[in-house]
Amino acid sequence: MKRTKILLSILFATALISCSKDDITEPEAESLYQEEGYVMATISQSTAGFSYYAGYFNALPSGDVDMTKKSAYSDFLVRTSYKNFIYAAGLNGEKKLSKQAILKSSGAIVEIASIALLDAISAVKILSDELGVYTTGGNRAIFFFNPTTMTNLGQVDMSKAQNFPDNETNIYTHLIYRPTDKKLFATLFTNSSKTGQYYDSQNTYVEVIDVATKKWEKTAVFEQATYPVSRGLENGLVDEQGNVFVVTQGQYGLDGQLGPNGAKRSKPQILKIPAGKTDFDPSYSFNPVTAFGLPNLAFQLVLGTIYDANGIVYACISGQQDPPRLLELIAKLGAQTITATEYVELQTLAFYGPNQRWVKMDMNAKTVTLIADLPLTAGYGYPNSTIYDGKFYLPIYNPDLKLNGYYKYDPATGKSEKINTVTAGGLVTNFIKLTK
Repeated sequence: MKRTKILLSILFATALISCSKDDITEPEAESLYQEEGYVMATISQSTAGFSYYAGYFNALPSGDVDMTKKSAYSDFLVRTSYKNFIYAAGLNGEKKLSKQAILKSSGAIVEIASIALLDAISAVKILSDELGVYTTGGNRAIFFFNPTTMTNLGQVDMSKAQNFPDNETNIYTHLIYRPTDKKLFATLFTNSSKTGQYYDSQNTYVEVIDVATKKWEKTAVFEQATYPVSRGLENGLVDEQGNVFVVTQGQYGLDGQLGPNGAKRSKPQILKIPAGKTDFDPSYSFNPVTAFGLPNLAFQLVLGTIYDANGIVYACISGQQDPPRLLELIAKLGAQTITATEYVELQTLAFYGPNQRWVKMDMNAKTVTLIADLPLTAGYGYPNSTIYDGKFYLPIYNPDLKLNGYYKYDPATGKSEKINTVTAGGLVTNFIKLTK
């Protein structure tokens, strides 16, 4: 009897110990990296080249901001951000896909992992914790990878995709993902050094990749539309139904097609791949600059596009009449009497003069509405638009008004407010909010 009691006591004690171990929850290891806060970056250009500044802010950076008090980098080219990580080129310009984070101990931006590349990184799209896509400067190069572990998951066979073998450049600079059917759309950028144009084709080509199988599927072609580059942080435009919108820039007049009589292909167009389809709708072509009432502009820009909801897209477009000096220089360009100094002036006026406006575009009605309380901006600079907590953060660069920073736009009220102005460190390029 005594032996039985002792045995029962041991079994009971063992059961208690076992239960107590099961009930214990191991504390989650504290991250070494910031999981909230903000990152801002700028670029400064001089005769010596480019300088990059980037830094961490534990609260929304407001008021005057001196970016030269943050860290300087030989390279800081953000391709995308995901949760509290940044995916970019190497901080020192190396050919790699660099995963970066902000140290809690010092606030420094550091590389925590990378994938070595043979060519420079081009575009990056994060689809989930375990799946991402990146492209490089190699000929038609697309790769899948795990953004958590930073391991490669294989290269897509693009041998049947559109190719221009006589052009030095055939790369994918913009990636759009449609989650409804797991299709990836990669826009082809093709360029030859033998011409002065940025894009050497009269058509737009978009490669369709099936993400489930990681295989190339087909090439979608829209004739007489050129240069499918979003410019900005490469926000993909996909509505709730699955309609995909592709922004094409035209040729900026580099092909001689300027003004109202210029070819349609040389002007901006927004194209559409309908929901459930993988080909373009040939009847859909939307030029926001024309819809805004400025069809005769010599230079027409559509930049920084970002999707809101219900077919609404925000963008930075050419928003006022061409300045007289610009038209004078264009005439000299056409007559081939322009000097090298004047050509630089022409580029500065066309692309970095405050001639653009942020607007609200309806993709269904093809209408454009001015966001009236946002000033004119030089949108070609670095129009990296972002959305956080239902608010849009839109950059404004207007040296005439001493503006160089971000405004916050609330679509619910239709109102904007200035958040900050960079007083030193160059043009503002990136604004990122970290999340866990």
